Amino acid sequence: MLCPITLRNFVKCGSVQRVFLDSGVKQVPLVNSVRFRKPRWLPIAKSKEFYVRKPTPIVPEEAEELYLRYSKYRADVASIRLFLKEQLSQKSVNLMEEQEKDDAADLKLMEEQVKEYNNQVASLRQKRQEQEILAEQERIEKAVRKQQDERLQRSLQAEKKLEQNKAAQFIPLENLDEAIETMLDSRSDYNYAVTNSGELIPGEYPDLASNKAPPRTKMSDVS
Repeated sequence: MLCPITLRNFVKCGSVQRVFLDSGVKQVPLVNSVRFRKPRWLPIAKSKEFYVRKPTPIVPEEAEELYLRYSKYRADVASIRLFLKEQLSQKSVNLMEEQEKDDAADLKLMEEQVKEYNNQVASLRQKRQEQEILAEQERIEKAVRKQQDERLQRSLQAEKKLEQNKAAQFIPLENLDEAIETMLDSRSDYNYAVTNSGELIPGEYPDLASNKAPPRTKMSDVS
């Protein structure tokens, strides 16, 4: 039988002859001896038609010895299998314990790192808050001092103005009688009206009222 050179045929064929391959040839035929099998649809051979296989003779001593040896072999194999199973299970348990220890160590390390980071952030936050509190206190103190200075300046200006008014309206003792007589002789007329434009409408005594009233805000200006 001829079969081409392929990996499957190299594996499949039992005996392969030596072949010289040329560089330009892709497939080279091989000579292989093949034992053909009889198809299933053919009947039994004439020489085997009435063949009855004789049972193999059994020696009792040999059978008992083989039974004992096979029993021992099966027991040894079962014990070895059980031992390996226990070793494997123990190894798996040890691996699981080591994995749990590693996980616990990693978790503890991460917790320590997170705690350290939180402490750093807390310290920085506390410093920043202290600086903000100090800055706010300084701002409040500056605002209070500025307000006190403004109040002091206003009070000084008011006192100065009051002193000026007092000096302007001060009546000496020698001019007291004359001032009293002038005040008694003077008359004031408050019976007047003021228009929207600020014009003064005199009342009973026009000569005592001024021609123009003090400036007044108009309603049109307000609206």
